[in-house]
Amino acid sequence: MSVNKTISPVTAGPFAAPAVSHGTDVQTPRKTVVRHVLPLFSDVLSDGFVLDVLAARRVGHAWAESGRGLERLLEAVQKLTADLVDKALNRPDLRDSGTRCLAAQRISELGNRILVELTRGFAEAGTTAPDQEEPTRRKQAELLLSGAVAPAADRTYAVVAVATAELDPAVVDEAFRTHAGEDTLTLLADGGGHVLLPARDKADAVQRTGKVLDALGGTARAALVWPGSRSVSACRSVADDILAEATSLEFAPAVHVLDDVLLEFAAAHEPVVSNALLKVIQPLLAQPVLWETLQVLLAEDGNRGKAAERLIVHRSTVDYRLQRIGQLTGHSPCTVRGLRLLATASAMHRLAELRRSAA
Repeated sequence: MSVNKTISPVTAGPFAAPAVSHGTDVQTPRKTVVRHVLPLFSDVLSDGFVLDVLAARRVGHAWAESGRGLERLLEAVQKLTADLVDKALNRPDLRDSGTRCLAAQRISELGNRILVELTRGFAEAGTTAPDQEEPTRRKQAELLLSGAVAPAADRTYAVVAVATAELDPAVVDEAFRTHAGEDTLTLLADGGGHVLLPARDKADAVQRTGKVLDALGGTARAALVWPGSRSVSACRSVADDILAEATSLEFAPAVHVLDDVLLEFAAAHEPVVSNALLKVIQPLLAQPVLWETLQVLLAEDGNRGKAAERLIVHRSTVDYRLQRIGQLTGHSPCTVRGLRLLATASAMHRLAELRRSAA
């Protein structure tokens, strides 16, 4: 059984390298992923499937030789994997939810393996001779975040994912160097990116990142992960997820850490749970008044009196709406357990919408 019957193999020789910038058909990460990475997922659900490791490494190698950064390619592959997982979870031809979840797990694991092989291929192309110059700060950040190299033994980096809206990447970079230290490494583009911040401990890293956000005017948002036993590349993935979940929960711009989104993080990383939560909240999406009432109640931490004031309705009207929410979802927002579950379900819905918009 194949993931997508329309997937066709690469036919332009053993490997057609992405066009470099001097050509007229410059391949974007999306084009490269569709042309060279998507075929690697073909037949992933078949018994005895084996990843074509060399093909994956050739993609990373060719991408490096084209002179472009690895981060955008890896992000495109992550989005592709997430899309394929979503499709597997909703495939009507897979006979039951257990089969669909198993398919989604196999696709997700394959996506992670492909990311590793792409990175290895990229690193092989990026090997420099001893007499060459030291890599730029951006290149150092890229190599560390991709896992191609490890930090020096005497250096510990906090990994920060940032969303910077309309801010110029150069301005953000300067703010981090000024307020977080000259040794800070950044890999930024329009809208945000990643930062490697050398620090004594997590508290020190959070404090300095907070100073950077203040200097940027309070519009930027950040998610920070202290490595502990995780690798830098693993921290980057966790930071991205924390940032997405904090955004979906509509937290005020600040420095967010895993403790801020524990429930949502756990649910988002378990497809069976996240899909069950999406089904819970589904009936409310066709009821704008009830949906708004729930969101206001959540914003007021479950205080029905304050919710009534914000909605400019009588308290009894709010009570009636909450009763209807309980009937439609099977979980009463008037109980602590029910409100917590509906809050997590709402966050899963907004997170799914954010990912859909990004895709």
